[in-house]
Amino acid sequence: MKYLNISSILTVLIVSGTLLITSCGEDEGVTPPPTPPGPTLPEAYSFDNVSFGGQTDRLNMLAEMISTIDEVTSGTAPDANTLLNMYANENSPFSDADLNASTKQLKSKTYNLGFGVINDVEIEAYINAFAQDATMYKDSTWAPGQPGIVTKADGSGSYFLNADGVEYSEIIEKTLMHAVFYYQACEVYTREGKIGDAVDNTIVTPGKGTDMEHHWDEAFGYWGVDTNVTASNFESADLKYFGKYAKKGEAVGIPTFQNLLGSFIKGRYGISNMDYTMRDEAATEVRQYWEMVAVTTGIHYLNGAISNVGDDAKFYHELSEAYTFIQGLAYNQDRVISNSDWAAMLGLLEDNGEASFTGVTVANLNTIKDDLASIYGLEAVKDQL
Repeated sequence: MKYLNISSILTVLIVSGTLLITSCGEDEGVTPPPTPPGPTLPEAYSFDNVSFGGQTDRLNMLAEMISTIDEVTSGTAPDANTLLNMYANENSPFSDADLNASTKQLKSKTYNLGFGVINDVEIEAYINAFAQDATMYKDSTWAPGQPGIVTKADGSGSYFLNADGVEYSEIIEKTLMHAVFYYQACEVYTREGKIGDAVDNTIVTPGKGTDMEHHWDEAFGYWGVDTNVTASNFESADLKYFGKYAKKGEAVGIPTFQNLLGSFIKGRYGISNMDYTMRDEAATEVRQYWEMVAVTTGIHYLNGAISNVGDDAKFYHELSEAYTFIQGLAYNQDRVISNSDWAAMLGLLEDNGEASFTGVTVANLNTIKDDLASIYGLEAVKDQL
């Protein structure tokens, strides 16, 4: 065995220390070594064993349900039982046999933790109210206080409104988007119960991944974006629901789509590589960026309503959408907006806690828009969204 020469070591240390002192004296701003580059993430959500078929089923179930509701504008009053069966996926209500055969449904995944926001019980109440009004007023012209059909000033389309100017199709569709898709992604599948350290991340099921990977994939599936979509091709991609609305901010220079895509990719990469700091950072970002998608879309539709005052069809259609995107912010407990600010905005669009638009003024809408823009730092683009 060879032994180290202690005197030689001391000599080296002394010389090294002298050089260090001299160097510091000549240049006090010692440049630290460069930070090692981070991992190179894929451009798309292109990982092994990605599976979110249940989420795709639910997106398609909602699409067929809303298509059935919209038949009222052609003179057909959908039956309440048919719509309720679609909501619960019972009694083979869908024209798509694969959906009837699916074990998935919308109802069981709808927020049901109380009445602070719209839940599964209230969704069914909306469906029943729509079916009743559609049966009685499908051939009627809408007027304040009376449900019916309202047609755009240019004759290009029609909507069915309730007595308070609320479009049933939009209120049901967009509420379910938030109470199912947004809620499940932000409050279930990106939380500790689904991706925490106690969840298995070692046993790989072919085609499905580990339990933790699969749960993250399910959160991604609720977004409505295919796994081949990238930051450079999303404008031409076939996007559904929140995936489509994530483009609203992009139009004014806010990377709403790119941010959310990047965080989903980051989270899955972190999970697959057992980098749980990266996973946790991405989960927080997903909730933050998805919230911004809802906010920018809400402001977009407020602008649409403001610009279409005088055309009842467009005004109430746009306002119905704006309301649901603002109301839906409540399904994310990490939201930036305070409970009091959120309640104040909804109060300008409600009567006794129910959406009611016939008394809404442009001043009300501008107040909501300005407040949202201030809270979320969107003052510079609020009029262009």
